[in-house]
Amino acid sequence: MSDANRMTATAAPWRLAVVGRMVGRVVGRMRRLAACAVCVALAAALTGCDRAAAPPADAPAEAPGARQAVVLAVTPYAGAAPAFVAHARGYFERQGLAVTVQPHGSGKEALDAVLDGRADVATVAELPVALAVVKGHPVTILATLSTQSDHAIVARTDRGIWSADALRGKRIGVSAGTSGDFVLDVLLVRERLSRADVQVVDRKPRELADALASGEVDAIATWEPYVADARRRLGDRASVFPSEGVYDSSFNLASLRGFVLQRGETARRLLAALLQAEELLKRDRAACEPIVAQALGKPPEEIRELLARSRFSMSLEQHLLVVLEDEGRWAMKHRMVDAGRAPNFLDAVYLDGLAAVKPRAVTIIH
Repeated sequence: MSDANRMTATAAPWRLAVVGRMVGRVVGRMRRLAACAVCVALAAALTGCDRAAAPPADAPAEAPGARQAVVLAVTPYAGAAPAFVAHARGYFERQGLAVTVQPHGSGKEALDAVLDGRADVATVAELPVALAVVKGHPVTILATLSTQSDHAIVARTDRGIWSADALRGKRIGVSAGTSGDFVLDVLLVRERLSRADVQVVDRKPRELADALASGEVDAIATWEPYVADARRRLGDRASVFPSEGVYDSSFNLASLRGFVLQRGETARRLLAALLQAEELLKRDRAACEPIVAQALGKPPEEIRELLARSRFSMSLEQHLLVVLEDEGRWAMKHRMVDAGRAPNFLDAVYLDGLAAVKPRAVTIIH
């Protein structure tokens, strides 16, 4: 059942009440008409009520010619390139949107802005979404914008860390509640270690390279471009243990469920603009590199490498649900959230929007 149909079902009592009042008026006015005329009027009334029961559009914004205001929380990450390109190239405006870009240091911070009501939508990895859903927040993913293998642990060789199994007993910096936090556990498990075997130090993403360079921590678990920053700071003293082969992250467009149900047309237009940006990234990557370089504050040659690691293809795939469920169980196991049971993550994806603009990209079983 689509999101719109679910809302239509919940509106049934209201619809019956409206029909009843309309029937009364029809009968009062048409006493002298034949019974068949009354039936025709009643059928028309029922049809009109069914149309009114659809999810409410965002009233002034949906008016012809009016731009729909949207606050988009973003993070300096190559996986969010479609958002940067759509904004810079005017694709949002062509879809009738007035988008305000709100910068944040991480996808988790961007999603927090949505939860706090400071933004409408956010670009974010799947892990903060999984944690929010397990906590009971009505967060939903509109689409996966990109996937990448760009997470890693960066360690100091002058602390004796030449291989990942040497992390035992070391201080490792992470940003709690981010995909880097999850990657730390994944890479530790690969070395038959656990979180109890290391000392975890919580720092903001932009603070991790400083903490590693200063010696406050012995290693950090993070993602690009912070991995490259840390490697550059350490030089030949850096050991890097990539997540490739054990963890691929997805970068997504997410909002509260109320946004997509009440502003479905706005959501569709956002996705249509991002699809235009995706097509440009595939067709003319060189034209997009300066845009992303400016957004991330990085030189074009570094951006070229970062974009090469990302796969840009908007989708809602079954694999996304599997990953969300795995991360939800991981969070509950480590008591990162208070939850009695795991949620149904099918409720955390909004299918109708992407199905309208790129139907073949929706492969989630529902």
